[in-house]
Amino acid sequence: MKKASIFLTLAVLVLAMVGLGIRETAQPTEKVVSTTTTPKAQPLTGISKIKTGTINAVILGESIAVSQGASNPLTTGWNSDLETALFKKYSNKIVWDNKASSGKLIDYLLTRATEITDTTDAVFIFTGRIDRNFSMPEQFTEKYTQLINIIKSKAPKADIFCVVEPPMISPDESKFSGIRKAIINVSAETETNLLDVWSAFPQDQDTLSTLLQDVLHPNDAGNKLMSDYIYQQLVMLINEDK
Repeated sequence: MKKASIFLTLAVLVLAMVGLGIRETAQPTEKVVSTTTTPKAQPLTGISKIKTGTINAVILGESIAVSQGASNPLTTGWNSDLETALFKKYSNKIVWDNKASSGKLIDYLLTRATEITDTTDAVFIFTGRIDRNFSMPEQFTEKYTQLINIIKSKAPKADIFCVVEPPMISPDESKFSGIRKAIINVSAETETNLLDVWSAFPQDQDTLSTLLQDVLHPNDAGNKLMSDYIYQQLVMLINEDK
């Protein structure tokens, strides 16, 4: 009887331990919640006016900003297509003031930015492609921050859009990586709006080549991809703005 009692006690203990193990296994894993927050842009103050009327927009940049690779920049360029798409959506126009010029560094943009008036509703910045060969990311960061500060001083109510230009076919494309990171970081730090067009393009060079007129400039299809991406981002922001 004693042996039977001992065996019974051991059996109960084993069953209890197994049950405890099952319950512990079944407990949900506690999720680790990141406390890191991504800085958000200031609420829209300019471009959302397109819901009720015409808006004025400035373009600062170089060859990609002027749609150099398009067959006809006036009709197949990214900003022409964007204007058409936004008009279909909101029945109001964008009046463009394109201050961009091919082959220019960010220093040129710093000069042209001083011409912006306080009636400007939006500013689109395209730069960095050429600067990658002349500036380290730290130098570029300083100038890009200065550029945004100039724009803010000239047009306090304008929404600023920092565009990361598309990838290119080049053995030194990695040099643009630091510039891209600089644009993303400065956009966050200055609470402006990031348009990472680079991320919308394929990274595979064979596929990428079908969207470029040469090794750098988007062709008509590439400009359409740029426009579609920017349109989607703008509509999302505009519709969120109350």
